[in-house]
Amino acid sequence: MDVRIWLALGVAALVLYGCSCADGPLDCPSGQRNDDGVCITPIGMDGSVDEDSGPPTMPSMDAGPKEDAEICASGLLCGTPAMCCAEGTECIQGLCVPPCASGVRCGDALDVCCESGEVCVGECTAPGDPCQDAFDCPIGDYCEPALGQCIPQFDTVTCTITPNFSPFDVKLEWKTDTSLVEPGCVHPITTPVIIDLNKDQKPEVIVNMACASPVNRGILRALDGVTGEEKWAVTNPGAEFYARASIAAGDLNGNGFPEIVGLSYDQRGIAIDAQGTVLWKSRDALGDPLTLGYNDGAPTLADLDGDGKVEIIWGALVLSHEGILLWTMGSGVYEGTNNGYTGGLSAVADIDMDGKPEVVSGRRAWEHDGTAKWTGAGIATDGYPAVANFDGDPQPEVVLVTTGNVYVLDGLTGAVEWGPVAIPGGGRGGPPTVADFDGDGLPEIGVAGASSYSVYDPDGPQDVLWSKTTRDMSSNASGSSVFDFEGDGVAEVVYTDECFMRVYRGTDGTVLLEIPNSTGTIHDYPLVADVDSDGNSEIIIVANSNHPGVTGTCGQGDPSYDGIRNGVFVYGDKLDQWMRTRRVWNQHTYHVTNVFSSGEIPAVEVDNWSSPGLNNYRQNTQGEGVFNAPDLAIQGLDVTIKGCPKSVILGARVVNEGSLGVAAGVPVSFYYGTPTNPGALIG
Repeated sequence: MDVRIWLALGVAALVLYGCSCADGPLDCPSGQRNDDGVCITPIGMDGSVDEDSGPPTMPSMDAGPKEDAEICASGLLCGTPAMCCAEGTECIQGLCVPPCASGVRCGDALDVCCESGEVCVGECTAPGDPCQDAFDCPIGDYCEPALGQCIPQFDTVTCTITPNFSPFDVKLEWKTDTSLVEPGCVHPITTPVIIDLNKDQKPEVIVNMACASPVNRGILRALDGVTGEEKWAVTNPGAEFYARASIAAGDLNGNGFPEIVGLSYDQRGIAIDAQGTVLWKSRDALGDPLTLGYNDGAPTLADLDGDGKVEIIWGALVLSHEGILLWTMGSGVYEGTNNGYTGGLSAVADIDMDGKPEVVSGRRAWEHDGTAKWTGAGIATDGYPAVANFDGDPQPEVVLVTTGNVYVLDGLTGAVEWGPVAIPGGGRGGPPTVADFDGDGLPEIGVAGASSYSVYDPDGPQDVLWSKTTRDMSSNASGSSVFDFEGDGVAEVVYTDECFMRVYRGTDGTVLLEIPNSTGTIHDYPLVADVDSDGNSEIIIVANSNHPGVTGTCGQGDPSYDGIRNGVFVYGDKLDQWMRTRRVWNQHTYHVTNVFSSGEIPAVEVDNWSSPGLNNYRQNTQGEGVFNAPDLAIQGLDVTIKGCPKSVILGARVVNEGSLGVAAGVPVSFYYGTPTNPGALIG
C-alpha cells in the first residue's frame, strides 16, 4: 500500500521572548520532560520511555474509514497517551484547546490568543509603521526584518548574539572600473551617495565619475548595489557633471522616489530623477539660468521651512526643490570655502532649538530664511562645519575646520569654546567627523590634514587623542567616515589618502586594514553602508588614476606599490561578521537623522545630538536591536489520522522564543525516538 506521510508545520514566527538562547534550565509543562532542551511527552503510560523498545507503533494503515471514525471522529490525536480532540479544536502543548482565529498564540503556556494582525513579543503587540531600519521607527523600537515593521525593543532582551570578531580580513565584493558608455569617464574623485532608486529594498550607488580628459568633466552613473552593474549614465549634452563637486540624493518633490542633485559641467545646479532623466538646471527668481560657479563644494538637502518640499543648500545659497533661487547671503556658494578650495559643505540643524533649522555654512550661521545669525568670534577664515553636543547641555556645538585649525563653537552665539588646535603636519584640514572614538561615552573629532589623520578630544587631558602619518599633499582637505564594525561602542575610522584606504582603531589609531588605493582627493571619503542588503555593512571607496601628481607620489615613489586604479570598489568582511547598518548615505553632511531609509527628507528633523546612540556626524550606525537573535523551538506535536489509510499528517508547532523574527517556512524533519536516541527518519 502506498502510504504517504504529509508534514504540517505551524510557525509562530514572532513569539520573541521567553528563553535565553537555549541556555539554562527549561521548565516543561506537566506531563512533559526536558530532553536536551526540548519538552517532550513520554511515550509510556506511566511517563517512562523505554529507549531500547524501538520506534513507537503507528496507527494501522489497514483500518477502514468506519474504524477511523470510531477511533477519533475529528481525526486529531493529541498528547500522550493520545486523546481525541473535539472537532474544530487545536492541539497545543499536548492539550486540546479552542482554536485561535489569528493563528498567533502568546504567553508561557501559549494560552493567549492574539488579535488579528498582532504578533507576540512577550505579549500581544500590534506592529508599527513600515520600516527598513531602526531610524524609520520611534525611539525605543527596532525594525523587525521578517515583518518590515517597527516593534518595541524591551529593556530586557531574552535572546542576543554578540559575535566573536576575527582580525579585519576583507573580500572584494564588486568593482566597477569600466563602462561601455563614455568609457574614458571612470575616475571618480568625489563622495558617492547610496540610496534606493526604484523601491526594491536594494540601494544603488550613484557616483560622479570624472573623465581622463578633461579631468573636470564628469558623468553621473547609477550602479547596482548588489553587483555593481551600471543601470544608467547621464550623457545628454549639457547634462554632464562637474567632476570635482560632490552630489546629494533625496526625494525633493514628495513623489516617493529620490532625485540626485549636483553641479553641472557648465556650473549650474542640476537635478536628475531616479531613471536618469534631467529634471532641471538652476534658475534665478526671474527664470533665467543661474550659474553657481564653485569648484569643490557639495549640496546639502533639508526642509528649511517644514512644508514637505526640500531645499538645496550650497554654502549660503538656497534653491527650491524646482531649482529656483530662494535666497543667497554673504558670498553665496563661496561661504565655507577653506583656504582657496571654493565651495562649502553646509550643515543644517536647529542649533538654537527654536523649532526651525539654521544653515551653518562654516564660520557663519543663517536662519532658515537667510537672516544672519552669527559669525564665529575672532575667526577670520572659513571652513567645514559639523554639529554635535560636547558639553552635555541641551544645545549643540559647531565643529569648524579652517586653514589648518580645529575649533568648537557655541551653537547659540558662535563664540569659541575650544581651540584653535593646529592640525599635526599642517594642511587645510578636511571636513570633520564626530563619533565616540574611545568608548568613553563622549564624542571626539576626526580630521585629516596634509600628512596626518588625527583624533581630537575636547574633554580629554590632551587636545589630540592620537595622530597617524598619512599622505594628502594634493588637497589636504579629504574627509573620513567612522563606523563601529564590531558593535562594541568604539568607532573605527575609515579614511582614504592619496595612496591607501585604511581602517584605524578608534582608541589609539592602530591600523586594522590597509588597501592600496589611488586618488587625487578633493574632499572625498569612504562610505559604510549595507549596500547589497545582505544584513552586513560594506566599505565603499572611489579611486582615480587621472591625476599625474598622485600616480607619481604613489607609483613612482614606491616601485612595489600596486594601488594605481580607478572606479568604485566595495569590500565586505570575509566572514560577514561586520555589524549591520543602514542602506542609505545620501549626502556629504550625512548624519543619520537627516534622511529616512526611503530617501525621504524629514520635514522636521530629529536632533541627532539628543537621539539615543547618536550624537555623531558622518557615522553610520546600527540602531536598536542590533544583537537581537532568533531561537526556534518545537512546542507540541500532533497526529491527524482523518486521511487514513491514504495519509497521516504529523504536526509540529515551531515557535520562536528569541528576539528576532524568522519568516514562515522553516523545514522540519520527523524521526522515531527521542533527541538523545533518534531513530529512523520518517519524513
